[in-house]
Amino acid sequence: MKSVRICVAAITAGVVCIAVMLGILSAAIYAENESGNSFIGLMYHQVLKDENRAGKYIITPNELERDLAYLSENGYVSVLPSQLVKIREQGGRLPEKTVVITFDDGYETGLYYVLPLLKKYGMKAVINVVGSYTDEYSENGGEGATGQLPGYSVLTWNEIKTLSDSGYVEIGNHTYDMHSYNGERNGCARKENESDEHYRTVLYEDVARLSDKLQRVTGKRPVAFAYPFGSLSEGSAEIIGSAGISVFMTCCEQPCSMNRNGRIVINRYNRESGRSAQQICEEFNNAF
Repeated sequence: MKSVRICVAAITAGVVCIAVMLGILSAAIYAENESGNSFIGLMYHQVLKDENRAGKYIITPNELERDLAYLSENGYVSVLPSQLVKIREQGGRLPEKTVVITFDDGYETGLYYVLPLLKKYGMKAVINVVGSYTDEYSENGGEGATGQLPGYSVLTWNEIKTLSDSGYVEIGNHTYDMHSYNGERNGCARKENESDEHYRTVLYEDVARLSDKLQRVTGKRPVAFAYPFGSLSEGSAEIIGSAGISVFMTCCEQPCSMNRNGRIVINRYNRESGRSAQQICEEFNNAF
């Protein structure tokens, strides 16, 4: 049942992902395009070998390999969130063709399919994990399975440590236990009629709980946060930022750049099956 619940939550993420935010939130959190300093964000979810399951939020390893080959062969440089922070702090410039590769939800296939391909093509990616999912699989010995193909299992803490130590993967915060939509709260957005004080406490404690755990497990505190379903509310960024986050990932499909207000926002194009990274890059280039 736990695997089913996580599977349903993952599918729900795609159904309710919010690509258009209120103008007031856009002004506060979305990056402003700056000539010569823009970059593209790619958003992946699950990678499975079964082509019959490929769709809006599932691609095959072959599709992923073609993406990484295209990016590598066409001069794209994959940059991690922590590197974006360092570039901003040092007043540096991004590589001419910068791409940030992201995987949401923390599936076990990140270790068994994604990591080998990243190594093969010399690319790097951030994998955004949900702490409560990882706790469940770690407690139930769900690691690596048993000779079966990786499926909807999620990463255990040991596997997260392996990825973090690889040098090819950075671990991002996707909330500890707010990756759900139960009719009252959509992801980490504010509930209707929820007080400022209660919302601040709930959101801060959730984000900090996962960041603290990741720091203990990997020795690195995450700088990046991905909004579950792309949902946020006015004030969300300030609360999350107070937990040590400085890079924010949305589901908004538009170019992005370093944000002048001190935050870095990665707007991400969803990579669904049949929509290649090459096509997305062409969309991105046509936006200027």
